Amino acid sequence: MTKFFRIIDPLYILLLGIGIGGIIACGAFAAPVVFRIGDMIPGLGPYEGGMIMGGIFVRLNMYLLILLLAIIIYELLSFIYLRKTIYSILLLLVGIISSVCIALFVWYYTPFILNPENLVSENFSSMHEQSVLCFKILMVCLAILLVSRSYKKDM
Repeated sequence: MTKFFRIIDPLYILLLGIGIGGIIACGAFAAPVVFRIGDMIPGLGPYEGGMIMGGIFVRLNMYLLILLLAIIIYELLSFIYLRKTIYSILLLLVGIISSVCIALFVWYYTPFILNPENLVSENFSSMHEQSVLCFKILMVCLAILLVSRSYKKDM
């Protein structure tokens, strides 16, 4: 089974890296520009910026679902078939946290934020802040998985 992991490891590390890059690109690069679109294009406001950003996040969510599947399969298989140490238990826990964050972001926060009726609700701001925190936790967990899987070949 270790031969299987030696073959799959680079693909898993690549998927994690793309996930981290997607989160950074959306959160740090695209969001500040898109939500200030009115400064660049007169006549467009925060609502239009939100619609554009929503489209970006919907596309990212498609990739995050692929990543969710990869994390679940890889982390469970590595926990089951490789040596069980405290290190492997911690990595499994980080994988579970990543999976929960992806599921929350894709199936809970994104639909709520993209629903036009919720834009005027009093808890919209709170839900948006929660989604940002979930996104940040996801990025940290993916970074932990990426670094640990890059340098720890034989568990």
